[in-house]
Amino acid sequence: MQSEKRRVLLICSKRLFGESLEALLRKDGQFELLGPIEASENNIGMRLRELRPDAVIVVDEGETKMGITYLTASILQQFPSLPIIRAGLEQNVFRVFSAHTIPARSSNLVEAILNLPQNDPWEEAQFHLKVEEDE
Repeated sequence: MQSEKRRVLLICSKRLFGESLEALLRKDGQFELLGPIEASENNIGMRLRELRPDAVIVVDEGETKMGITYLTASILQQFPSLPIIRAGLEQNVFRVFSAHTIPARSSNLVEAILNLPQNDPWEEAQFHLKVEEDE
């Protein structure tokens, strides 16, 4: 029995990079690719409701970085369970974002802090600095 393909929405503003990612994902065949759509398109939230993707890939480009950061935050606020993968031209990494919403009670805040992953965020920051230096 074949499982249903994951629906992936590609959002980008650089047509050439977007076309490269689109070709890669279509060639793989494991995904139903939605888009690409322009990062500058109005009403992306409405498009997300219409398309109902399982994940979103947002292309992070140098000159539009602040706009892409705002777009990522906006999607996370509206759709906290929707994973967002940011792919960039400037770094050889992918960043995966998701949000978790919990009721605002002090016991939940304490529990949320205690359940944070045990990785060292400062070590990861050093990794990203090294990646940038190597490029």
